[in-house]
Amino acid sequence: MVCDAKCTSTARLDGKTAIVTGSNTGIGKYTVQDFYSRGARVIMACRSVEKAEKAAEDIQKICEGKENLGEIVIVQLDVSNLESVREFAKKVLEKEDHVDLLVNNAGVMTCPEGKTVDGFETQFGTNHLGHFLLTLLLMPKIIKSAPARIVTVSSVAHTYLDGPLALDDLNWEKRKYSPTQAYAQSKIANILFTKELAHKLE
Repeated sequence: MVCDAKCTSTARLDGKTAIVTGSNTGIGKYTVQDFYSRGARVIMACRSVEKAEKAAEDIQKICEGKENLGEIVIVQLDVSNLESVREFAKKVLEKEDHVDLLVNNAGVMTCPEGKTVDGFETQFGTNHLGHFLLTLLLMPKIIKSAPARIVTVSSVAHTYLDGPLALDDLNWEKRKYSPTQAYAQSKIANILFTKELAHKLE
């Protein structure tokens, strides 16, 4: 299937600071390219600094010759490691005057059964908990930067979950592990978190 969807907005992001997690490839990389071309200071929050640097070079080459480009900054972040999340947030809070856009994009999909370094099921810990903590740690700065925007990337896969969210077994220790169901669980957690966050920020 070929997707021809394209953002037609001509809005500029001059003077804005944006954070995009998992931005060395895929949706994240294209998001950085778009924000950068609109004049934003974009922080690429990636697990691999080397891959992020290569992606940044690609983006800058693609945008070469365009006017009023922004800035790309790379800061290491592994959302599957809560200590890494805390270290990243501390750096941002200390160095950035404002955070106008946070795009929670990084994630893993249908991977084998495993645990994060913090002991959580890999997909739930990476796709949901890491971004949950990151968002809450950056929240004071984001609120002070209002009007600001938080975007959490989910998936239609949240509709594939068989039954309600198993709050008593988020780590899949009582059930036979299913990579697809664990992924669906992490994606519905993204949805529920975003809806409640929007409600609380009203």
